[in-house]
Amino acid sequence: YNDKIAPVIDEFDSRGMISVEEGGAKCVFVPNFKIPLMLQKSDGGYGYDSTDMAAIKYRLNELKARQIVYITDFTQGDHFQMVFAAAKKIGWVDDDSHRLDHIGFGTVQGEDGKRFKTRSGDTVRLVDLLDEAVSRMEASLRERNSGSESKGGNVSEDEIHKTACAMGYGAVKYFDLRRNPTSNYIFSYDRMLDTKGNTAIYLLYAHARLESIVSKGKADFGVDVDALISDGKSKIALSHKSE
Repeated sequence: YNDKIAPVIDEFDSRGMISVEEGGAKCVFVPNFKIPLMLQKSDGGYGYDSTDMAAIKYRLNELKARQIVYITDFTQGDHFQMVFAAAKKIGWVDDDSHRLDHIGFGTVQGEDGKRFKTRSGDTVRLVDLLDEAVSRMEASLRERNSGSESKGGNVSEDEIHKTACAMGYGAVKYFDLRRNPTSNYIFSYDRMLDTKGNTAIYLLYAHARLESIVSKGKADFGVDVDALISDGKSKIALSHKSE
């Protein structure tokens, strides 16, 4: 949008809405905010304010967008409210025909409470998170297989990778989706892959145990639970207080 920024600044200037601040920065003040949008820095450069104002005009005037939804880190909420207010102030937005929304999401943090990054400071890629979750799950399944039968090691070596993918991917997705999307959260593989508590791994193991009970009921006692459910006539009575 760089080629569209200068005309936007000129438009605000022609309407008498530009405030030249100390150092020569060109700013626009909007209602309810003490800090202005800086459309041009004192050194003549452009920043996020400049780009976002050019972008919103392009989307409203050229793309003829009626509703625009920005989805970013929730800390950018005030910034976008200022952008919306500036667009309304100059007349690009008609309240009767346009709707502008910002949806903020929480940031993923490391164990140190800071933004989750690699050791080199780079943004962590989703594919790397998934690969690591699968790798750890494979190690966990092999450890269970090498233990006693009481640990339930019944996944064959040929099935380990496929099983680990299902469990690892599920763990990452569940860990992310079970939280309030606007809240920050600590990313932890140990918590994510825990077999106890509110995790995908616990739910998957619980489901596997229930399937085992259903299979055992059919094999040892001739009770086909799936058939009982499908005929719609049988009812399950939960009479004991622990049930």
